[in-house]
Amino acid sequence: MSRECEKLHDKFSGLDRFCDDYQEKQMPDNGIYVVFESGEVAHNTDRIVRIGSHKSQGRLPGRIRDHFSPDKDGSIFRKHIGRCLLRARNDPFLKQWNIDLSDSSNYGRHAGKIDFERLERVEQEVSAYITANMSFAVIELESKPERLATELEMIATVARCADCAPSKNWLGLHHYDDKIRNSGLWNIKGVPDYL
Repeated sequence: MSRECEKLHDKFSGLDRFCDDYQEKQMPDNGIYVVFESGEVAHNTDRIVRIGSHKSQGRLPGRIRDHFSPDKDGSIFRKHIGRCLLRARNDPFLKQWNIDLSDSSNYGRHAGKIDFERLERVEQEVSAYITANMSFAVIELESKPERLATELEMIATVARCADCAPSKNWLGLHHYDDKIRNSGLWNIKGVPDYL
């Protein structure tokens, strides 16, 4: 698995990197993206910390934009980062952060209990963390079935690689899900259950 993972890292490390100021016209409409995070290293290069794709055709640039936009319920990646920032300081706001406000029944049931000013501040903190620490690369892959299957294969390959352990300071180590802590990926879906 390590050799296959090294090939993935070599491939994506050699591609153009994008940050929060990317232009959507710079990338394909359909494909897979990988995220690199400052301070994370594997295979003598930056370590892949997230792998993602999209279900709707033509949605790759917008899916990446979701991760930079202040809406935790539009990006599970953002939600995971917020969870870790809050857990790292034992912040009780985590309970509110975990509520999915995109679900109208949840919104109606919980809106009166949410500190929306605090929610906005945490969203800003997550955005600042992503902007300061993350870059990404993309490959084009038009076929939805192939794209989704390849995404899952890539996640499993990196998750099982013994050489892709997170650094001792990786923010994801504060997550409550073993799959994130053990795999060193900001992914849960696609990470093998035994990790």
